[in-house]
Amino acid sequence: MRDLSRGRITVLTIFVAIAAQFWAISQPLAQMLPVSIFIMRHAEIDASQASQPIVPLTAAGRQRADLLIHTFRGVKFTHIFTTHTTRTRQMVEGIASAHGLPIVQLPVPGSILDGQPVTDQTSRRAPIEPIAASLLKLPPGSVALAVLNSENIFAIMNRLGVPVAPSGQSCAPGSMCVPCTENSCYPRTEYDHLWHLVRESGRATPIALVELRYGAGWRASDR
Repeated sequence: MRDLSRGRITVLTIFVAIAAQFWAISQPLAQMLPVSIFIMRHAEIDASQASQPIVPLTAAGRQRADLLIHTFRGVKFTHIFTTHTTRTRQMVEGIASAHGLPIVQLPVPGSILDGQPVTDQTSRRAPIEPIAASLLKLPPGSVALAVLNSENIFAIMNRLGVPVAPSGQSCAPGSMCVPCTENSCYPRTEYDHLWHLVRESGRATPIALVELRYGAGWRASDR
């Protein structure tokens, strides 16, 4: 059975509900709005299968992906991005279907990169530049979801203007920074982090960056 921590889920539900109402403004006014980007990692995988040609979500991961549909209830996404990996795409298939949106995977699976076709085993650093560039080009009023890998989350956030903490220092709660730009500082066993980044055209740094946790206290069904 699923066990949802009411407190944290409620906080996130209120947060995204307010955001959704803020973005639901007439088109002329939307041209003056910032860009809202939700960033997260894919859900659970079987780490022992990491060297296999395709690394999908586990049963627990698929259940966590289903939880996203409820977590983002009321948020009207305009764009959905994932990396080239199967696990990041699986994470958003339900949301994409519910919103009638295409999933933009970067780099594109099957395309040629450095003379080789892009597969699940292509470096997880490869999406950093194309995804960051696409997010930076989003038109005013956009509300995007980007599902990434531990190897590229912080680097992409840095490309979006979030500074890196000084060497040897961590990011204090509530501060706008990333602790590093690779996965040496990412909590590899945690899958419930969610960042909401708000950008405004012409500004080098984001207007706001909020880190949340979704599905706190949730556990996958044994079935």
